[in-house]
Amino acid sequence: MLTHRIGISWQLTDLHGWGVFGLNLADQLIQNGPVPPLLLSEPYIKSISPDVEKRLQPYFTEQANLLAQIDAANRQATLNEVLLLHSLGNSFIHSPISDKVRGHTNVGFVFFENMEMDDRAMERAKGYDKIIAGSSWNRDAIRTMGFENTDFVSQGVDLNRFKPRAKVGTFGDKFTVFSGGKLELRKGQDIVLAAFKEFHARHDDTLLLTNWHNPWAETAKNMRLSPHFDHEPGIDDGAIDFKGWVSAAGLPDGAHIDVGVVPNSHIPSIIGEADVALFTNRCEGGTNLVAMETMASGIPCILSSNTGHLDIIDGDNCYPLKQQNASPKEIDPTGLWGESDIEEILENLEKAYQDRDDARTRAAAGVASMEKLSWKNQTELLVSSIREYMT
Repeated sequence: MLTHRIGISWQLTDLHGWGVFGLNLADQLIQNGPVPPLLLSEPYIKSISPDVEKRLQPYFTEQANLLAQIDAANRQATLNEVLLLHSLGNSFIHSPISDKVRGHTNVGFVFFENMEMDDRAMERAKGYDKIIAGSSWNRDAIRTMGFENTDFVSQGVDLNRFKPRAKVGTFGDKFTVFSGGKLELRKGQDIVLAAFKEFHARHDDTLLLTNWHNPWAETAKNMRLSPHFDHEPGIDDGAIDFKGWVSAAGLPDGAHIDVGVVPNSHIPSIIGEADVALFTNRCEGGTNLVAMETMASGIPCILSSNTGHLDIIDGDNCYPLKQQNASPKEIDPTGLWGESDIEEILENLEKAYQDRDDARTRAAAGVASMEKLSWKNQTELLVSSIREYMT
């Protein structure tokens, strides 16, 4: 069956992961082919640049009209000239749109953190002609489960937006530590906070700069399971009280700034004011797009050496946190996540603080490694992985 379009769906609970991938993949297909995209899910335009949004606008209109027709027909539609990419999450659960629309070939694209897979999960996996994983960790796990037809293709980076830039000096002479990602236990911001609290006690000229906005605020409440703090962040009218949570942890006033909800176009300039970034994520089913964008921006990064992070750690392109203990069982019953060591984090923060030349060298290596992972390059890898099904 000749493929005239590549259909793309994503889950509303993973707009920052596969949703970002899906929109950037669609943009690359528009610009470089081999066939145009067909969007099948509601777009999350906050995650893309204005230029990409403009190119995708006709496809957003098409998506709304197509879904209206499918809903009106009230039955599953098969698009015979479309190879359809379905976003999958934990237990290979798909988005509702995958029940409504199928292509001539159906490829799953998965990011998962929970390794507890039952028979129903494996039956869902077998419903796809192929599965592409967002990390080698996910790919290897899928193969271990007996599903051999799987590849690994990582997310890409928008190198036009995320690139080294001169600091404006927004925070003066403060040595600024950046932490990004939606606030939740898996992302490990409690570890960041515990380490930075001690680091700031040593160096009062330091600042913790965070972009922790979480559109699903209730998921941040699992911070109550943290081995470092016994309180969860408060939530007021759907917004997380970052300031209150940090203050209750004992960090003094003036040592922390959370940027809140900001336009996506402002993120590169925020990252650009950092001296070092700290990502103590316990688990990443993908390769952690925020960390990739930070590395591409020329900021030296301290990265936990576990799960999806392992795909972007390459020699001295960062400060790797090699000591990874098992997370407490109430956090990860499978024992496959990583718990970064506070002393090792402090050691690496000190390296970045004391040896700025070494930090710049690592930052330059990080930039070079991300230049290999442009969205154009990653889209070509994805198309190569599915090309056998396109003719």
